[in-house]
Amino acid sequence: MRRSLASAASAFLVALPLGAALVACSVDASSAPPADADAGNVDAPCEEGASRCDGDRIATCAGGVFGAAAPCEGESVCRDGACRAPTDAQLAQAAELASVLEYVREETAWHAPIDWDALRVDGRKRVLGGDGSDLAYFTALFHAFVAVPQGHQGLYLARGCGKLVPYPDRSQRGACGRPHARGVVVTSVKANNALGLKVGDLVTRVGDASGGGVLEALAERPMCATSRPSASYRDATTAATFSDLLLPGEEILVESPDGATRAVKVPDAPLPGALGSALSCQDPFSRSTAVPVEATLRPDGVGVIRLPGFLDPQQPFPQNPTEESIAAYRAAFQAKILAAFDEVKAAPAIVWDVRGNGGGLTLIGLEIASGFPGARAETISYCRARVPKSDPPAFDSFRYAEYALTPGGPFAYAGKVAVLVDGLDYSAADYFPLAARTRTDAILVGAPTAGGYGATSKMKLFDGPPAFNVSVDSNRCAAADDDAPLEGRGVIPHVAVGYEPKDLAAGTDTVLERAVAELE
Repeated sequence: MRRSLASAASAFLVALPLGAALVACSVDASSAPPADADAGNVDAPCEEGASRCDGDRIATCAGGVFGAAAPCEGESVCRDGACRAPTDAQLAQAAELASVLEYVREETAWHAPIDWDALRVDGRKRVLGGDGSDLAYFTALFHAFVAVPQGHQGLYLARGCGKLVPYPDRSQRGACGRPHARGVVVTSVKANNALGLKVGDLVTRVGDASGGGVLEALAERPMCATSRPSASYRDATTAATFSDLLLPGEEILVESPDGATRAVKVPDAPLPGALGSALSCQDPFSRSTAVPVEATLRPDGVGVIRLPGFLDPQQPFPQNPTEESIAAYRAAFQAKILAAFDEVKAAPAIVWDVRGNGGGLTLIGLEIASGFPGARAETISYCRARVPKSDPPAFDSFRYAEYALTPGGPFAYAGKVAVLVDGLDYSAADYFPLAARTRTDAILVGAPTAGGYGATSKMKLFDGPPAFNVSVDSNRCAAADDDAPLEGRGVIPHVAVGYEPKDLAAGTDTVLERAVAELE
């Protein structure tokens, strides 16, 4: 049965990041208890015998001053000036977090060593050191979950994504961003957005974090999340979601494209409005993902084909799919892409824009890449399934999803080709650039892809509260060249380039223009 399922999976393995299939949510706050305002000031006058909290430790007043803080006994933590034992609810949360880690440990295909005991201990400490709220618990779950980088794994609230914590790659505050060396650059906004941001603005400070530390700090804040197989994906999804990760009342520093700076206070209110009305940040410019494909011919004669995804938003994906129904779906979708290709195939050069492409049918991407100049018929990759609960992890010998190009075909093209990529390219949108870079003469421009090559295998609902789903990926996919696991190895572009604030403000796509220049 495993072999037949794997054979069917090879036709459409690696669909979408988990956020597209599950209900999501997100929040931004720390589970650590707040320290008293004067914590750490050992010289502050105090009443003999009084106590106060310094983090989760307790300090006692002696001789008119607070001494060094000491740990509470057992698993008690300091809160509201006294050591307090964990509640029954917190103990239940810590036990459930441990069961989540065990579920992932028994099923994930992640190939590198993980200290599961350390994750469990840290998770328990976060839970018991929190205030017992849903947010404190989800924050602890989030940190444990993202420590396992296997792609196609997800942590999503059954209800509350977009309220308790942010939904990834969306903005209820109406501003999307992308990573920048000095913080987060704003690439798309809604008019009159809650932060008053404009396209081309650069967020250079968030709270106490500045420059390169902005993304690092925001990445620690919990959101409903797909696992983070690479640093490129982590930074891309964090920057895309940045405006909803900001804390109410927090101050950020914004630099305009002309160099002027201004401080902006985040509204005190929680995330506004319904998730359905949020600005989509999957595409850097919030271009529609409801169109299957777009083709344009630039004034300079270069053709541009944009593929928002490798699934067709205009036709429902088959329920209980068979090889026949998948083939029919694929043929209908591919016909639309081919029609777009026909519009520009007389151009001397074509740019395929797959930035923000969440994946779908891998074979469609391989069909397109087979037409690129220099395409070579060589095996690219293969996958094997983990034996459930094997310890240490063992994998079936059967190889499925063995991908290769077939040079020529309906997308055959003799001109020059560039492919635009970024950190939100996931799954099938990892395989497409991988094939283009390793088996064709096309050039890749942009940022490394996500590096998530498997497929969601199982999903389990945990009761909480709050209730949440955890998905796991049991597929170990490897490169045919060296048999090394592909997971976490995003495809590196030939030309690394990001977005320039002045270009964005002027309506210029820095990445596209660089690709066109490379094709000259």
